[in-house]
Amino acid sequence: MQIRAHFHGAPGRLPFVGHFAVQRSLGPVSLSVAGRVASRADVETAFRAARRLEHAVERVSLDPNSGGPAALSSTWAAIVAMEALDLGPRGGDDLSILLAASDARDISIAGMGLGGVWALRAGKLSPLATGDHPLLGEPGRPGQLPGVLGLEERIQDIVAVGAEHPVTSVQPERLLQRCGVHP
Repeated sequence: MQIRAHFHGAPGRLPFVGHFAVQRSLGPVSLSVAGRVASRADVETAFRAARRLEHAVERVSLDPNSGGPAALSSTWAAIVAMEALDLGPRGGDDLSILLAASDARDISIAGMGLGGVWALRAGKLSPLATGDHPLLGEPGRPGQLPGVLGLEERIQDIVAVGAEHPVTSVQPERLLQRCGVHP
């Protein structure tokens, strides 16, 4: 099953400035990354930063024998290795990102700059991380992978909101559209 990470658009007139999303798989390993960078910069600068981040994630080598947690570590290492200027005027200090990986056994998620994370199943949401959960916190780009949350249940769609997002509970109606996904 291919996992899908979704990042909720910000409130306002331009909800997807600086948004990025990458979906990859190789054998049993699936990787999905979604988030926002340089969202307070001008639209062109944010677009360039988001595309550069997508390109870095697309270049990560997935190993079907190493599993999901190794894919998360490799992806974070690729993001940390990026030049700060490639991530916009703040050098990635405004990075909000959800990383999700699955393999034949597990699903693992990690992130930075998140205000909440939910599983979306059959049109219903269940919280995975809210409140003071260690997965949540301020935006940025620390030198090592933030903590990884292992999930016991197989989930296909995972939705996150940024730490500065005022929504404390996300509603399932038209949720994927509010994450930039249109059928």
